[in-house]
Amino acid sequence: MQRSRTRRVAAIALVLATALAALLVIPGTGGAATPGTVTASNGTITVAGMGNKATFGDAATGAQARFQRANQTKEVKGYTFDFKEFADDKNDPATALSESRRLVAEDNIFALVPNVSTVTPGDYLTQQQIPWFGPGYDATYCPPSGKGGWGFSAYGCRLPEKPTKLPGPNVELLLKELQSKGIKQPTVAMLGSDQESGKKGIQNSASVWEGVGFKVVYAKGSFPAPPAVVNDYAPYGQALLTSNNGQQPDVVYTTITPQSSVALINYLKANGYKGTVLSPFYTTILLKPLTGAYVFLQFAGYESTAKGVQQMKSDVQAFKPGAGYTLTLAAGYWGADIFIQAVKAALRTSKTLTTAGVQKAASKMTYVVKDTIGPVKYPNSYKYSVKACATLEYDADGTAFTIAQPYYCTTKTYPILPKYANG
Repeated sequence: MQRSRTRRVAAIALVLATALAALLVIPGTGGAATPGTVTASNGTITVAGMGNKATFGDAATGAQARFQRANQTKEVKGYTFDFKEFADDKNDPATALSESRRLVAEDNIFALVPNVSTVTPGDYLTQQQIPWFGPGYDATYCPPSGKGGWGFSAYGCRLPEKPTKLPGPNVELLLKELQSKGIKQPTVAMLGSDQESGKKGIQNSASVWEGVGFKVVYAKGSFPAPPAVVNDYAPYGQALLTSNNGQQPDVVYTTITPQSSVALINYLKANGYKGTVLSPFYTTILLKPLTGAYVFLQFAGYESTAKGVQQMKSDVQAFKPGAGYTLTLAAGYWGADIFIQAVKAALRTSKTLTTAGVQKAASKMTYVVKDTIGPVKYPNSYKYSVKACATLEYDADGTAFTIAQPYYCTTKTYPILPKYANG
């Protein structure tokens, strides 16, 4: 009996010790006892990316290219960046949470960079004091309080929870382009995914488009989001084709995944659509499918001669010669760039690099690359992009994008209309 009691006590002690050890090993800190302590004694800043690999995987290439230059030039004195991996969250909240926990526990990440997830487990990462940097593809970059968040976007908050107003530089540029062709008050039909971010995005977009001067004839976040597979595009295509009182709209705007957008556009063209297509999917892979379409970017665009753009292209080719240029590659690159700037800002105020220090520095920083991206000013940009920017490009013949309307920034905003609340 005594031996049995002794064994039980020993077992309980082992369990408690294991649990305590797990609690004391804080991610990204080299085993330190409290969140936000030094990354590692050897001066390595460990990061990893996350997102739906099938859609956003090349964001990792953009981030790694930027980290490679930072390491080669010793941009952050005393520190190097170690990019571990790009975790696939499969666009599933449960998978995103489990992958984040794995990155924290196994990779000991200091930050999630680039984060191109649309289902970021913000509560968990905040609890662990792990900042995340990316393009702002979900609402976790937009804390309800408007301050103190741990997610930072090179474009600012893009999907605020309950915005009262939002900017729309991309829509302003398209209206200017269409009016130059004699279309004074164009109609637009828009389709987003049926996940929460897609519905909110459509609500916000419809309000902005109407405010800019378009007549919104269709606005729904109803397309099944990944991992769902859609084989029949007729219900969605026909709804768009007849959305203008039984007629075609002047513009179709799609924010569903690139693969689904291409299939939808093909369906529209095959069924006689003659209007304009606008999408956010800049990629040379889609040049042929997007023939005749406009795409918008939130930076100056790969065709720009701006020094910041040329530096990005140089960095990408140095890391992966022959890499194609896409919107998500840029998202990864700028996500890494704003993170590096936040690290440098943190080190200007403290010799000890901590995740809490980076968060504090980023929450007060203004991020800008001249004539290329930004300015994004925190903490104001926790609410929305106070000075929003865009470039409008055109795919005339399926061989190349050209700049239709150059990089433009504005502080003008448009009210969010309650009638679009259900997306």
